[in-house]
Amino acid sequence: MIDKNILIRRASFVVYFLLAFFLFLLLRFPFDQVKTKLENEVRLRTPVELSVARFSPRFFNRFVLSDVVISDKNGTVLFESPLVRTKVSILALLRGRMSVDLDAEAYGGELSVTARQGGARQSFTVNADALDIAFYTLLKNLGVKVSGKIGGNIEMTGDSGKGRAWFKTLALRELKVMGFPVPDLDFDQGWIEAELKGDRMTVRKFEADGKELKLRATGDVVLRQNGSLNLVVKLKPSERLIREQAALMSLLTNRDAEGFYQFTLGGTVSAPLPRL
Repeated sequence: MIDKNILIRRASFVVYFLLAFFLFLLLRFPFDQVKTKLENEVRLRTPVELSVARFSPRFFNRFVLSDVVISDKNGTVLFESPLVRTKVSILALLRGRMSVDLDAEAYGGELSVTARQGGARQSFTVNADALDIAFYTLLKNLGVKVSGKIGGNIEMTGDSGKGRAWFKTLALRELKVMGFPVPDLDFDQGWIEAELKGDRMTVRKFEADGKELKLRATGDVVLRQNGSLNLVVKLKPSERLIREQAALMSLLTNRDAEGFYQFTLGGTVSAPLPRL
């Protein structure tokens, strides 16, 4: 029978050499090449560009991406995060599959992404919490003055999926619709539930509640090209808003028993066309 002290000594040697091997692997691993490969793959396979300032190991299957920026081909920033923690499933890789978990700090909140790929099946899930819209660079560059917190989740499998998003203390300032100024609006809370199938998004429910205005909407949005709209919109303004916007409100005649005015919104995302 092997002496207990000898067994412990041998086990210690095995652990030491395993740790030394993994340390050597981490020190010699070509992380710069992996970063470049990742950026090139995103550039070739998607319509966006990925930029990562630094790719750092944290454990054998855990990495940290620093100063991550996603932009379109024209250089317009679509998403940015100072820190993205990444976990890759080694077991999935051994089975010829991909399983990646991402946790990012973004816009004063948190964003997590789970991506799975195996054979012809692809899926991903996105969860967001307390993102501050005022920090979103794209809206700033477009001159949109908006603030508030948003969150929600999206689940996609192939080209189909569903999602639910919420927002709180949403404030819109100096907004214009079709060249006409819109009074400043504040919404205490709101949410949207939608489903996606191919290039068609179906809005099952959209609700936004504020002291001066309540909004409801359902319908379809086709996302290809300019994006066509087919939405039924209902709004309920306060008595003060009705008085201040008497000229605009005079165009709305279809009012239900609850005080909501209804109209259809067609046209495209860039050029919406209300049908009163």
